[in-house]
Amino acid sequence: MSVKFDAITPVLSPEQLRQQQQRMADRQARQQRFGDERRQQLLDVAWALWQEAGGQGFNMRQLAQRAGYTAGALYAYFPGREAILSALQQRVVQELAELVAGIKAPRGERPTRSRREGGPVSSVQVVQARGLFIERSVAWWAWLAGDTQRLQLVLHGGHGLPDAAGETGGPASVLLARLAAALQPCLETLQACGLAPDAAQQLHDEVLAYGLGLLVLQGPKRGEGQALMETRFVHSLQRWMDVALAATLQDADVAGQGDLFSA
Repeated sequence: MSVKFDAITPVLSPEQLRQQQQRMADRQARQQRFGDERRQQLLDVAWALWQEAGGQGFNMRQLAQRAGYTAGALYAYFPGREAILSALQQRVVQELAELVAGIKAPRGERPTRSRREGGPVSSVQVVQARGLFIERSVAWWAWLAGDTQRLQLVLHGGHGLPDAAGETGGPASVLLARLAAALQPCLETLQACGLAPDAAQQLHDEVLAYGLGLLVLQGPKRGEGQALMETRFVHSLQRWMDVALAATLQDADVAGQGDLFSA
């Protein structure tokens, strides 16, 4: 019996096999980095196009021309227009999350123990946390209201794309999931006020829905129209917080302090 030499498969030693697997892993990592870099570059171009043209003028053909690609080549990085807009939305919401997280109470005013840790919440901590919640809420609202294209992108959503939890839903569910994650510091501030988790979550959801509603009503208005909407938002926040915290303040040591929320 004869055996052709080229039919013999060499047996790799354990060390050679490990080196081969490492080379494959390195190659895949380089390809992944290259693809991620290309996607980020495309998103930069897409954001510039969105700022110029908005939703009506944003399409794959225009994006391909701006980025120096053929329209078909774009689909190697994104499955379609909605996927690009969804990725841009995620980028903007991440910037919003960083804005909100960066607003902190002065170091001397931060509570040492939270409601979840079982520690009592003093009246002073309640007032400080109330102010921080309002400051953070107004910050995210004004940040969105101040840029028409940014607001349009955030409210656009991603049709039928996976949300933050990996579940597929409509534009509203995707948007709310992303915003809820970005505004987690606001929810934590409500809990620092002494509100029970369920009450804090309910108030947080109501503020988010109300704020988004005002943004939709505002539309492209700026200047005086935006200022009036912001004043309306602030007054509503103050009123809702006072009602929500009334029971908490009754349990706190408020003897001799009078109306904590009076001017």
